[in-house]
Amino acid sequence: MTRLFDNKALSSGKSQNRRSEVYRTLKQAILDGEIERGTWLQEDQVCQVLKASRTPIREAFNRLKGEGLLEIIPRKGARVIDLSSAQIDSLYEARANLELTYFDKSIRSLKPQDYEELKQELCAIESKLLDSEQYSEEWDHCRKEFSAIDRAFHDRLILACGNEYWVKIYFQIRDLIIISSIGRSFTHESVMGVIMEHRQILDALIEEDYSRARDLLADHIINTRRYEDVNDHRQRVVQTYKTRE
Repeated sequence: MTRLFDNKALSSGKSQNRRSEVYRTLKQAILDGEIERGTWLQEDQVCQVLKASRTPIREAFNRLKGEGLLEIIPRKGARVIDLSSAQIDSLYEARANLELTYFDKSIRSLKPQDYEELKQELCAIESKLLDSEQYSEEWDHCRKEFSAIDRAFHDRLILACGNEYWVKIYFQIRDLIIISSIGRSFTHESVMGVIMEHRQILDALIEEDYSRARDLLADHIINTRRYEDVNDHRQRVVQTYKTRE
């Protein structure tokens, strides 16, 4: 963990600011995969790496526990959540119901030109992916960049609904889904599939065919869960093969 946090020492400042910074730093490291799912975090280690006292560390742990990102076990420490397949299924079910419930309200808050801009961003990253060698460092970097655009696409739709309470629930679900996918080696086919589905949804939105766009979004969420299963299976096969070598 120390190696991952080498550049994350906090700046000096007011106590409240430092508490917020500790929380944001830990959370972002978890969402970025710098701290992998299932990792145990000890107060002493985190204090040393972030050069912070125990109080803001404990407060950050408790906030992250409240968001479902950490589980805290007395005398053992805090562990980044590692979700079961059944739990991930439940998350995707909750996500689908939430996104589709507010879809009609959200899409009318945005304009066709907004969807055109999103489509251009997706096309640009698609070109980068196609031009880079599959599973190379460059390809992985482009895939992560695409994942950020992917999240921004869904975030923008849910934010447009204007219901702050549903937005809060959505982001909690989204963060847990992000953690569930960390460390998995996404296939070229699954990434291309997601890109194609996004383009189809955006084309329907640009044409103001909202009924078709909603159906495509529902299929997209289901397919994303299926891609996770494929990626998870591939990862386990690769790990088994490496163990036998």
